Amino acid sequence: MFKKKRWKRAEQGAFLYKLGILLGQGYSINKCIELLRSQFPPKNQVLLDNFLDVLSSGNSLIEAFSKLKLPDEVISSLSINSVNGNLTVSLKENGTFMKKKAEWQSRLNKTLRYPLFLLFLTAWIGILFYHFLFPQFTLLFSSLEVKTPLFTEIMLSILAMFPYLIIGVLIVLLISWIVIYLVKRRVSYSDQMSLLLAIPILKKFIKLRNSHFFSINFGSMLKSGLPVTDALIVMEKHMRKGFFQEESKRLQKGLIDGKPLHDLLLDKPYYAKEMSGVVRLGQAHGELGTELIQYGEWIFIELEEKIVSELQKIQPILFAFIGGYVLLMFASMLLPMFKLMDAL
Repeated sequence: MFKKKRWKRAEQGAFLYKLGILLGQGYSINKCIELLRSQFPPKNQVLLDNFLDVLSSGNSLIEAFSKLKLPDEVISSLSINSVNGNLTVSLKENGTFMKKKAEWQSRLNKTLRYPLFLLFLTAWIGILFYHFLFPQFTLLFSSLEVKTPLFTEIMLSILAMFPYLIIGVLIVLLISWIVIYLVKRRVSYSDQMSLLLAIPILKKFIKLRNSHFFSINFGSMLKSGLPVTDALIVMEKHMRKGFFQEESKRLQKGLIDGKPLHDLLLDKPYYAKEMSGVVRLGQAHGELGTELIQYGEWIFIELEEKIVSELQKIQPILFAFIGGYVLLMFASMLLPMFKLMDAL
């Protein structure tokens, strides 16, 4: 039932955020669901009813959230913060982040929709030119014994390669999917993260995302009174199998070996370099939890600004590419006409 009626991310984010607000006001979970139920469409009301059924069966709140098919990092964050009493704050933060991610995805779709339509239309125009218009020019030029312009011949060669390029792209995508599948099954999560960080276009985003998740969740546990080592143990226990579970083990081992936390964070390129300085400063002032939470909030703002900035660059680049392609195609069509006029 949950799988068939999966919520959209934006709706899930709205639910988590509103649930966090109501729980913070002192309402019970049952009362919160009762108040929120009418604000969602019927298919989501069924999910909320089943959510309560899971709880009434004696399952934990985190198990009930798992049935909603929330992202693994959200479930892990809620699980961690349910231990230290920060569940309401975590609900609001994760709800806000999920709504923002849905908004970024929507903006990306809107940014790409029109350029991709133009690209598709332009490709069809190129196919029509290649199969119907250019053969007529070639026939006419051969009958008049006039040589076809070099630029037009180059464009004809490029258009002739289109089917092979499409097949090549599909083959590359298939091979990439197989490689990604094998990597996920056979390579450790830490090594997978290192591979992702080797991609220049993703490196900055991944570091900011890792730093945000670690700062908010680790900082909230420290602020609730847990020592650093205990907080890492909680993260390891409540994280679903993944990168941060392995990272918790690595940091615990490093602390046992006598290394300071800020140096351990610099040993691997998983986080923004500034986070090490925040940790050092927070430990010196005895306010590590507060400093990390504040830093995580700053990172969220920086991440949002960077994503919006990159989205604004995509459309002009696509339009420039499509415009250049159309210009070259029409130039290759006009040059034969000018040359034919000279020949006549």
